[in-house]
Amino acid sequence: MIHVVLNGQAYEHEEATSILTALRRIGVHVPTLCHDDRLKPTGACRSCLVTVKDWSRPVPACVTPLAEGMVIETHAPELEEYRRSLLKLLAWRYPAAAFEQFPGKEFHRSIEEYGLKGELRGTFNKDLEDRSHPYISVDMSRCIDCYRCVRICDEVQGQGVWHIRDRGLETRIVPDGPSLPVSSCVSCGACVDTCPTGALEDAGLAALSATSQWTRTICPYCGTGCEMTVGTREGRIVSVRPVPEAPVGKGHLCVKGRYAFEFVHADDRISDPMIRDQGGWRRTSWTEARAFVTSRLRDLIERYGPDSIGVLGSARATNEDNYIVQKFARTVVGTNNVDCCARVCHAPSAAALKLMLGSGLTTNSFDDIEAARAIIVCGANPTEGHPIVGARIKQAARRGAHLIVIDPRRIELTADAACHLAIRPGTNVAVL
Repeated sequence: MIHVVLNGQAYEHEEATSILTALRRIGVHVPTLCHDDRLKPTGACRSCLVTVKDWSRPVPACVTPLAEGMVIETHAPELEEYRRSLLKLLAWRYPAAAFEQFPGKEFHRSIEEYGLKGELRGTFNKDLEDRSHPYISVDMSRCIDCYRCVRICDEVQGQGVWHIRDRGLETRIVPDGPSLPVSSCVSCGACVDTCPTGALEDAGLAALSATSQWTRTICPYCGTGCEMTVGTREGRIVSVRPVPEAPVGKGHLCVKGRYAFEFVHADDRISDPMIRDQGGWRRTSWTEARAFVTSRLRDLIERYGPDSIGVLGSARATNEDNYIVQKFARTVVGTNNVDCCARVCHAPSAAALKLMLGSGLTTNSFDDIEAARAIIVCGANPTEGHPIVGARIKQAARRGAHLIVIDPRRIELTADAACHLAIRPGTNVAVL
C-alpha cells in the first residue's frame, strides 16, 4: 500500500500510479488540457500542476509517480492563479462563438470554471477551415496547440496524419496531404474524440445541436466487439463516441463504428413489413405479415412436411436472437434445417480449431496482442477487416513485437512487418 495525504486527507493506494490517476480515483478535479488516458503522459500544458511538500517547485500530476508519504496540494492559491493565467493566455485568441455553440467541451468547461468567458477574444479565420471531409470538420481557429490530435493519430491509430508545422504563434497542425480527404486519414475519428476545443469536430454535429441522450451499446459491424455510446437528439442519431474503458476498443473506434450510422435514417430503408404479390411489393401491418407467414408455413408443412422448411439466422444478430431462431425451427416447425452465413465462411476454421484445440472459438484475448513478442498474420487483412484489432497489431509491432505477414498481397501491416512472406497463391499448405 502507498500512503499519501491529498489536500489534508489521508488515502491509501494499492499500486504505484501517477498523482493524476490518484486524484481522479478520489474525485479531485484538476484541468488536463494535454492529457488523455489513451496517450503517454507528457506534462506539456502544465495545467495539472500540484505542489508536493518539501519539493522545490510544483510538478505536473499526469507524469509524476505517486510515492509513499507524499503530501500533495492541488488547489493552493498560487496554483489556482497560475491556472487562471495559463487559461487566460489560451483564451485571448479563442473565438467566443465557439464557446457558446458547444459549452460542454473540455477546454470550455475549464474556461467556465475559472470565470474567463470575458477573455475569449479570438475570431474565426476562414483560411484555417476545411469542411471538405465527409465526416470530420476542421476549424483550427479553435486550436490551442495541445497536440492531442497528433499524438492519438500516431500512438493509437498509427496513421500519422496530423503534423506540427512552424513554431511559436505561427504553429499550425496540418494533415499529411493538401486537405484532410486527400491524406492518409482513415476516418477513425480519434482526433475528434480527443480534441478538447472543437478544432476537430464531427461534420454532422457542426450543423446540428448537441446530443440530448447517450446510450451505451456494441458496434454492429464486425465481430470484434467494440463498445460505443450513441448520441441521439429528437429520435435521430447525431454522434457516436467510443467507450474509454471498453476491453476491446480501449476508447477507440474505426470509421464504420464511428461514422457509418446514416443508414439508420436512410430514406430508402425498409421500416415496415412488406408482402410480395402479383403487383410487386406492398407495405402491410405486422399483424397481416405474421398471419401471412404463419399460413404459408402451415401450408408447406402440411403438403411437404417440416423438412421442406429451412430457417436462416443472421451472424449480425445476438446469440439470444439466434438461439430463438433455432428453437423456433426445431420445436415449432419441427426441422433441423437451421443455418447461417458463418457455416460457409467460418466452417473450415471452426473444424480445424475444434480438431486441434477442442473448440472452434478464439483461443486468445485481444490483450494478448500487447503481450506477444511475435505475431503471425496469415491470409488476413486486419486493418481493413477488423481495423481496431489491426491498429493494436500495428502498435505492438512498433513497440518491438516481431510481426510476420504471410500473404501474396502487400497489406498495410506489411510496412511494420519484420518479415513478409509473399507466397504464391496455392502454396499455403506448404508454407504452414
